[in-house]
Amino acid sequence: MNSSASSRPFAASPMESVCFECGSDDLVEDPGAGDLICRGCGMVLIEHMIDDAPDWSNYAEDDRQRGDQSRVGAAIDERLGQTSLDSFLIAPKAKSSDGGPKPFHLTQTATVVRRREGFSALRDLCDSLQVNSTVVDYAISIYAKVDDSEDFNVRRQVQKDRLYAAILYISCRDCGNTRSYKELAAVTGVDKFKIGKMVTQITQAGIMSRDGPAPRVKTEDFLARFCSSLNLPHQTRVIASPIVEKATRMGLVEGRAPHAIAAGVIYIVAAFTNAKRSVEEVSEVTSVTANVVKEVAKLLNKSKKDLFADVQDILVA
Repeated sequence: MNSSASSRPFAASPMESVCFECGSDDLVEDPGAGDLICRGCGMVLIEHMIDDAPDWSNYAEDDRQRGDQSRVGAAIDERLGQTSLDSFLIAPKAKSSDGGPKPFHLTQTATVVRRREGFSALRDLCDSLQVNSTVVDYAISIYAKVDDSEDFNVRRQVQKDRLYAAILYISCRDCGNTRSYKELAAVTGVDKFKIGKMVTQITQAGIMSRDGPAPRVKTEDFLARFCSSLNLPHQTRVIASPIVEKATRMGLVEGRAPHAIAAGVIYIVAAFTNAKRSVEEVSEVTSVTANVVKEVAKLLNKSKKDLFADVQDILVA
C-alpha cells in the first residue's frame, strides 16, 4: 500500500470522494488508523482523520435503538444520594455586581460527602479482609440504606466504626464469604460484642429486603478458607466436612461457635492426614484462642473412632 505523505501532488480535502491518483470512487475509511484509502490503487488519500462523532460503546442490543450514544463523565451512583453531577452552574437569588444572577459551582452535599467517606472506609476494610468485589458492592448498598434510615446516627465516628464492622459481617455472611466476629474485631478495632449488637439492630430495622430469615453462619463456611490459609492438602478439606456434620449430628460440639468448631476439626483432621499443624498455627489463622482449639479437639477425640469410621469411604468417593 502506498502512502500519500510524500507522493501526492496536493493535500486531500476532507470531502474527498474520488481518488486523485486513479480516479476511482471506491474509497474506504480505516477507523483504527484514521485513514481514507482508495481500494482501486491502494493510495492513502487522508491520514489521521479526526472523528467528530460522539464517543460511545455498544454494551447491549437495545443500545443500537437509542439516539445519541454520547457518554460523557462517570455515571451517577444513586447510592451516594446524588440527583445530578458532582458540580454544575446554577443561578441563585443572590445578585452579582452587575445586577444579574450570580452563578457558582454547587458543592457536594453533606450526605454525599458522608457516604463517600463510608464507601471508601468499607472498601479499605474489605481489602484487609481479602473478600471479593461482590461483598464490597453489597456492603456499600447496605450502608446507603442505613444512612437513609432515621434509626442510625452515622455522624459520630464511634457509631461509624460499629456500623462498618456490622455491615461487613452481614455482607460477608450473605455473600458466602463468612467472617467471624473476632476476625471483624481484629480488622476494625471494634469489640465483637458491640459488632453483634449492631448486627442485631440492623437486622431488626429491616434494612435489607429478603425473602425469609437471614442465612445462618455454618461451620462449613470457614473450613475451606482455614484449610487454604494453613496450606493443608485437599484430602484434609474433604475429610473435615463430613466430620463436622457427624460431630454436629452427635451433639459433640453443641454451644460452640462455628469458627471454633472448624478450628478444632481442622486441628485433629490435619494430624490424622499426616499434615499436622500446631495449636498456635491453627489459633493464629482462625482467630480462635489456643485453649478453645484444644477444648474442641478434646471433645471430638472422645468419639474419634466413630467420627473417622468411614474416612476411607469418603476418600474413595
